[in-house]
Amino acid sequence: MGFVVACAQLVSTAGLAQRNVDRMGELAARAARLGARILVFPELCFCGYLSPSDAGMQAVIADGPELEAVRSIARSVGVALCFGFAERAPDGLYNSMALVERDGSLRAVYRKVHLWVTEREWAREGDSLVSFGVSGARCGMWICYDSRFPETAQTLASRGVTLALVGSAWFGPDAEWELALRARALDNGIFAAGAVSLGSFGSAPFHGTSLIVDPHGTVLARAPAGEEAVIAAEYDERVIDSFRARLPLREDRRSEASRVRELP
Repeated sequence: MGFVVACAQLVSTAGLAQRNVDRMGELAARAARLGARILVFPELCFCGYLSPSDAGMQAVIADGPELEAVRSIARSVGVALCFGFAERAPDGLYNSMALVERDGSLRAVYRKVHLWVTEREWAREGDSLVSFGVSGARCGMWICYDSRFPETAQTLASRGVTLALVGSAWFGPDAEWELALRARALDNGIFAAGAVSLGSFGSAPFHGTSLIVDPHGTVLARAPAGEEAVIAAEYDERVIDSFRARLPLREDRRSEASRVRELP
């Protein structure tokens, strides 16, 4: 079973949600023309990357009316949309990602578990990962800094996830972003689609370089650095089956051997 998954990279301007949504709609239409079933947008693309002082004003409820414009885009182009936003919840604010189905229904929300330094000044840490089915694939989400923690992808893969949808606003070197995403895919025999922001936060630039990688860690599609773009590649479960027949990582992993004997 296979289908096309896509990633969009764009400049999202803090505080200009309508402008950001308009651009998301244009890129979603482009992804639809490429035959995409799922399109991944970057971290906080709905509201733009936020300073602590701006977060409270820009945060929205996941199932509230503010996100109706994104749901409308999904319905209009017939593509499931995964996107980052600042979420207002009863217990505080979160750096979150949502998956909206092709019919506009809200399928899943993930709250970032590993927060970057400035994010800890406005957001609460999420306390769980999520997995869900879309277009016949078992999907999971993570956000940016989560990519540096191998247990994120390992936990999702252990629950049957075969396609990771990753939103990022990457400050670090491009090579580290690529290595992290490819390693998480290779370590667990999964596909990963990672969309990265453009623009900047203060003096720190976002470089873009969105990627789609397969279970071998091979880059199937790469967006050019510094340019708004949509990339697409085929998600194919036969590739996963072949990889796991050769390398049964989940079955051979011995978590009990994580104990350390400390020798003098």
